[in-house]
Amino acid sequence: MKFKSHPNLDDFFSYNCIMRKIKKPLDIHYAVYYEPFINLVDENELVLKQLKENCKTNAKFLLSLSVEQLNYQYETDKWSIKDILQHLIDVERIFVTRATRFARNDKSPQPFFSENDFAKEAMASKINIKKLIKDYTNNRQSTISFFDNLQQKSLDKVGIASNSAMSVAACAWIICGHELHHFKVIQEKYFKIL
Repeated sequence: MKFKSHPNLDDFFSYNCIMRKIKKPLDIHYAVYYEPFINLVDENELVLKQLKENCKTNAKFLLSLSVEQLNYQYETDKWSIKDILQHLIDVERIFVTRATRFARNDKSPQPFFSENDFAKEAMASKINIKKLIKDYTNNRQSTISFFDNLQQKSLDKVGIASNSAMSVAACAWIICGHELHHFKVIQEKYFKIL
C-alpha cells in the first residue's frame, strides 16, 4: 500500500536526536494486565524510537484510508478505526499524566478509567481524520519529549495506578505496546473483512 506524504508529519519525523534508553520495566512495576502489551515492544530497539516510528507509519496508513474504512465497525458493539485512534490518544494522555505524577514524586493513587465511557464521549466519528491525526502526532511528540527529558532516577520511580504498582518507565512501554496491540487488531479484524 502506498502512503501519501503529509507536510506536518514530515517536519516532525525528520527531526533526529539521540533518544534516551528506557529499560524494559520489571514485572513488579506494572499490573499483569499490561504484560501482553509490554511483550509486543521490541526489546532490541529504543522504546522512544519505536513510538516515533510507529506514529509515522500509523499516521500515513490512516491518511490513506477512505471515510468508509475509517468508520467501519466489524461488529455492532466494536469501535471504528477512528474510535481506536481517539482511544490511543486518550490512553497515551492518561499514561503520560500518570508518569508525570510519579516522576514528580506525587504519591496520590491514580484511579481507573472507563475506556468505553471515554470512547462514547469522544465522538471520534464526528472528527475529521486530519484533525485526529494532528492531535495524535502532536500528542506523540509531547510524549516522546517528556520521557526523553527524564533522568534515570525519575524513570525508576513507582506509583500506584488502578490499585497496582506502576513505574514511570512502564508507562512508556505500555503506551508503545498498547498502540502495537490495537494496530494488530486493525490489521487482523478490520482489513481481513474490508
